Amino acid sequence: MNKKYKNRYKRAKNKLVAITSKELDLKAIETHSETLYQLYLNVSNNAKFNTFVLPQNHFYNLKLQLKESFKVYGYYLDDELIGFYTLILNGDDLETYFLGYDTIHQYPNQLYLNMLYDMVKYAIENKFPNIVYARTAMAIKSSVGAKPEPMSVYIKHTNGFINAILKQIFKLMNPKQDWEERHPFKI
Repeated sequence: MNKKYKNRYKRAKNKLVAITSKELDLKAIETHSETLYQLYLNVSNNAKFNTFVLPQNHFYNLKLQLKESFKVYGYYLDDELIGFYTLILNGDDLETYFLGYDTIHQYPNQLYLNMLYDMVKYAIENKFPNIVYARTAMAIKSSVGAKPEPMSVYIKHTNGFINAILKQIFKLMNPKQDWEERHPFKI
């Protein structure tokens, strides 16, 4: 990393002094199911664009089905769960999934940025050649090395009128985002 981003990394990690992080097993996910859901809703409800809301026991059910291919990491302050992120281990790809945090602790502790760093750390330690991030918050994700990749969607209905409506809907679903791509690594 270049000096600016090394310093940013150190500052973010220093803000986690009183916060611990650990992987949650199936029992812990079940125990914290309601809290996980509320933390997820804190993020989901404040998103500029949302197409759906997950059901309450989603993380528990996904862990039950995917077992060790689904990871949930919780962040604790004084034994209280204040944030989490999830990962799906999918072949060579480490897919970042949903996350949540207590908005009171997000900014002073840079929880989101620290979660991104921890996702990268997991990928490196477990030798994943690829990390797949979602298409939101691109500027901060590029600050940890993420690169945007174009996506294509093809949908065609048998009714021409519905096709015209779908075209407009997808324009709304893919709004133009103005952000500056970051380059944290020395070249």
